[in-house]
Amino acid sequence: MNRLLLLVVVVILASSGCSKLKEVDVRDMKVNKFELVNTTTANIEIEYLVENPSGRTITVEGVDGVLKKGGVNFAYATMLSADTVPPRMASINGIKFRIQINDPLSLLAVGMNVARWDLDEFRLDAVFVLRVSGAGKKTLKYKDVPLKNIVNAL
Repeated sequence: MNRLLLLVVVVILASSGCSKLKEVDVRDMKVNKFELVNTTTANIEIEYLVENPSGRTITVEGVDGVLKKGGVNFAYATMLSADTVPPRMASINGIKFRIQINDPLSLLAVGMNVARWDLDEFRLDAVFVLRVSGAGKKTLKYKDVPLKNIVNAL
């Protein structure tokens, strides 16, 4: 009986501790820095405001993504450095990405002026690896997300 009671208490505490992780809110994103490395590679730093009401520290350990145009790989994105979100507060954080164009000719085909691109043609597949203190690693996978949604958020 004591073991059953202990198990019930542990499950209740664990579920109540994780409930606020769903309330983490990311907003006010902006491109802080854009650095062209060469003709097919760029480093981008994105600054964002995040509110973490949970009592757990969240570390973004990895982000990898593939940008597709018409079902064909157009560019790859990789996070360059980890980012940590402190618990029970709102903070301004920054994260750096390296974007690499798969085929330079495809960039010329869509044009160099990003403002004129038809964003409805682009889709993103991404994998986020998060480490949550006291809860281990969590992997979030997004498939076939319209680029238009992401650009509107920025």
